[in-house]
Amino acid sequence: MAKQKVSGKLIIAGPGAGKTYNMVESILQALPELSPCRYLVVITYTNSATNNIYKRLSKRISTIPENLFIGTMHSFLNRFIVIPFASFGSDMVGKEKLFIQCGIDDVFLKVEKMKDKDKRSKSPKDSAIVKSNILKKLNKKGYITYDQTLSISKNCMSNNSISRIISNRLQFLFVDEFQDTGNDVFSIIDSIRRQNKTKIYCVGDPEQYIQSFDSSIRTFKNIPILKASESNNYNIEINGRNFRSTSKIVDFLNNFNGRYFKSQKFTQKASPKQTDPSAKIEIGEDILFITKWETVTPIIEEFYIKCESISISISNRCILAKKNDVIKRVIAAVNGRYMNPKKNSSVLPMSTIQDTLLSTLQMNQIEFCNYYQTNIFTLRKHAVSIFKAMRDGIITNENTYGKFVTDVLKLQIKEGLPVKIENLRFDFHNEEVGNVITVANIHTIKGLESEAVLAIAKTEEELLLWIETDHSIRESKRDTDEKTDYPRLGYVAFSRAERLLCIACLEKITDKTLLKLKDLGVIIGI
Repeated sequence: MAKQKVSGKLIIAGPGAGKTYNMVESILQALPELSPCRYLVVITYTNSATNNIYKRLSKRISTIPENLFIGTMHSFLNRFIVIPFASFGSDMVGKEKLFIQCGIDDVFLKVEKMKDKDKRSKSPKDSAIVKSNILKKLNKKGYITYDQTLSISKNCMSNNSISRIISNRLQFLFVDEFQDTGNDVFSIIDSIRRQNKTKIYCVGDPEQYIQSFDSSIRTFKNIPILKASESNNYNIEINGRNFRSTSKIVDFLNNFNGRYFKSQKFTQKASPKQTDPSAKIEIGEDILFITKWETVTPIIEEFYIKCESISISISNRCILAKKNDVIKRVIAAVNGRYMNPKKNSSVLPMSTIQDTLLSTLQMNQIEFCNYYQTNIFTLRKHAVSIFKAMRDGIITNENTYGKFVTDVLKLQIKEGLPVKIENLRFDFHNEEVGNVITVANIHTIKGLESEAVLAIAKTEEELLLWIETDHSIRESKRDTDEKTDYPRLGYVAFSRAERLLCIACLEKITDKTLLKLKDLGVIIGI
């Protein structure tokens, strides 16, 4: 008798749909079925999302099972594929794995700078040969660059025996923010699905895809979430609720979706907060376009006046832009009294810091213990010291990191491998920040929300793309140089607002653009 095919489940859920809430509920429903010798894996795309799911589960169950894994895509690939199976792949990675928090391009640039100018790579072909040789040397010693995690995992999963072993280990696989999955990751997920032993649950929203197109994706319609939605291998479920925003904001957002998934059209409807089912749906404030332009200060003043008129505190206000120079102007206008959105968790990143330290010394654990005549506990102590130094602002960049390692830890750094401090940054302060406004680039705000949002476009052209409703235009890239899609950036920015949404532009806009805003139901300010 043929074994029954197990289809994946794909949930299309927009902003404010309670994706995390529903995922936690689905995890809780799956746990009673979970075999003690298999895993339930939850893949997220940020450390903050990982921590959020942990916290929510901890409130519902007394003990998190050891075979419940929650982590980022990279941490999942490293733990379940790279560490146990990389040595069987063509890369011939050494037995002890050390993960470098930078890519091969970073290592290549570091190596090139150490050479005399006349000996540096002269052509793309020369560079490719050098990079290949660097990878071979790194892999032999067990070093794995950040970008290599994915290529090694994909290579391993092309081996049917390894794919079968992985699938046997995974009873359930949950994937959050599925729209951000690239083709290589999707091929790994699909390799697991094809083994027919793992129940797969994916959730995402194509309209919130604002990542760079990978080289294998030529058009927006070819992003994995849309390919999966058209496939018979995934059962589609539409979640059209929006628990975050008022009716007026949700109606405005519906101008930018309306995509069909098979026979189902995706639109949202404002819903009462999940914490209070008896609450009435708030109609809310009109969407407002602030007509001040050229400088950010008068725009922000108008935004503040509107917030104060409906009693929205400063800490519940957020200003967003796509361009970093606009962000800098906003920060100056608020006198530096602002906060960045928290992207990382408060979980101690000891293993990441430990691997980075070892790569700085160009040693593995055994070599470290032998050379310094100590044990693994000293290495962990050093990792904790680095963590505390970053938390206290002693380590702020690559130079202060190097000085700390040599002067404080008394260790000998070897030149050759770079350090990416940005990839070691974690959220050190989980407590509420004072009465300051949130200011952020749109890319960093995804997944977060605020009572009041002001989205500032730098140019009229940028604003027009933000408010574009034609899907054929929304699904095209900005141009050959721009790697992200402006229309969906606008959608992500607008959908962060709970009660008040204001839009502005630093260029004076034409009457035609004003008319388009009015047609979308936007009220034009004074």
